[in-house]
Amino acid sequence: MQKDAHDMKTSITEIAAGVHQMVVGEGAHEGVYAPNVYLALGSERAAIIDTAYGKDAEVDYYLAQWRAMGSPEIAAIVLTHRHGDHIGGANRLREATGGAVFCHGIEQEAIESEQSSARAPDEPFQRMADENDDEGDYGTEGVSVDATVKDGDTLELGDATLEFIHTPGHTLGSLSILHRQTGVLFSGDMILGTGTTVISPDHGDMAAYIESMRKMKGFDSRMIAPGHGPMIHTPQDKLNEMITRRFAREEQIVKLVEAGNRSLDTLLDAIYAGKIHPQLMDTARSQIRAHLIKLQAEGRVSDIDGQDEQD
Repeated sequence: MQKDAHDMKTSITEIAAGVHQMVVGEGAHEGVYAPNVYLALGSERAAIIDTAYGKDAEVDYYLAQWRAMGSPEIAAIVLTHRHGDHIGGANRLREATGGAVFCHGIEQEAIESEQSSARAPDEPFQRMADENDDEGDYGTEGVSVDATVKDGDTLELGDATLEFIHTPGHTLGSLSILHRQTGVLFSGDMILGTGTTVISPDHGDMAAYIESMRKMKGFDSRMIAPGHGPMIHTPQDKLNEMITRRFAREEQIVKLVEAGNRSLDTLLDAIYAGKIHPQLMDTARSQIRAHLIKLQAEGRVSDIDGQDEQD
């Protein structure tokens, strides 16, 4: 890890043959990580996966690393999902590299909308990292999408192939991408290096999230490269852990409701008070709402006071 001219910590790591993780900055609190941006090199072309917030320091660093590798042709700038800490640098990277912007079709409207592509209200990484930020707002402009992909589509880079996997949950159009030759599975925010993914009912779906994790288990991945945080070298164990954690939370919610906790506020206090950073309480509220929607669809709990609020 080193500091660049913008005085922000930077790093580039080859996590597998031809696959590079680039990080600029750091989270303001323990357990909060700056976005990971990836450069996947093939013998003929390359792809960039996610683009972080769009701060000058970030984009300048990514471009410097790309140029240091000989400025390979960029076949695609792939956006795993709609949130501002993943799409913010897309416009500048496309302008500099000529790469086409790809996303899942479900995400296109939100990504192209200036309002929707601003910092997402359910992203703790963004709001907490902003505490020490003096660059003002960023990544709020819409991004023109050049091509949409669907589940099972592939992108050839020469001696490397990327397979696009529709994994709804964190958002309805979230993409994971399998680098077939190395077994690296880029998960966006579906799976994080540490901690739990936020599922907001306004952007995502808890039932779909659990099913997507089961789907991800079926791919021959040898490493998960998450949207934030360290690499995951035991993908099956991590996915099993996350599925188990979601079901355990569901059981906790059901028992609390049965015990008379009939409002979102009382559930929030019972589950999270004193256990997480105060700035994460709003995201925890979204998580409970997402679980309640799933549990109600299954007939396991009835309506709860306050659950229909918007994030």
